[in-house]
Amino acid sequence: MIVSELIELLKKQPQDIKVAYRKHSEQCLLNEKDIDIFELCPARPDGWIQNYRPDVLTETYLLLPGN
Repeated sequence: MIVSELIELLKKQPQDIKVAYRKHSEQCLLNEKDIDIFELCPARPDGWIQNYRPDVLTETYLLLPGN
């Protein structure tokens, strides 16, 4: 994916949601199929976000890939 393709993809996403990414240590090219919207736990004060849990309120995130 090139920058112009990413910009066009982001224009199609809800504009009022937070963006998160999976923490990773290597690199790979970004593909449109790797970006999706997920319901996850609210971010902790240190910025970490837990996966969905049925006992916690959720927030909507645009999630970028990682490992």
